[in-house]
Amino acid sequence: MALVVTQFFLAGAGAFGATSFDAHKTVGSLLVVVVLLGLLVAALARRHVAHAAIFFGVTVLQLVLGTVGADEPWVGAFHGLNAIAVMGAGGTYAQKVWGRGAVREPRPA
Repeated sequence: MALVVTQFFLAGAGAFGATSFDAHKTVGSLLVVVVLLGLLVAALARRHVAHAAIFFGVTVLQLVLGTVGADEPWVGAFHGLNAIAVMGAGGTYAQKVWGRGAVREPRPA
């Protein structure tokens, strides 16, 4: 999730001319690798595989939209919208992994 937040920052920095989009592209590629590793770990642990797969899917879609969007501006517009889906899928997956929001039975005394 830290990489996802970094992506938002780097996109803003590139959009306002503070830097080029090169760092945004590099971190985006790194993010896909990290999310793939998360999917592999989820599959090996047999826990939260569906959430990990959705997170991986929207992250790969994000990479595709960014790549195609460089030549097709209307496709690129969906890159920004899909970023919200990446954030949501990543946040939901993180909550599942960390056990937040789950109702837990009290331990017997």
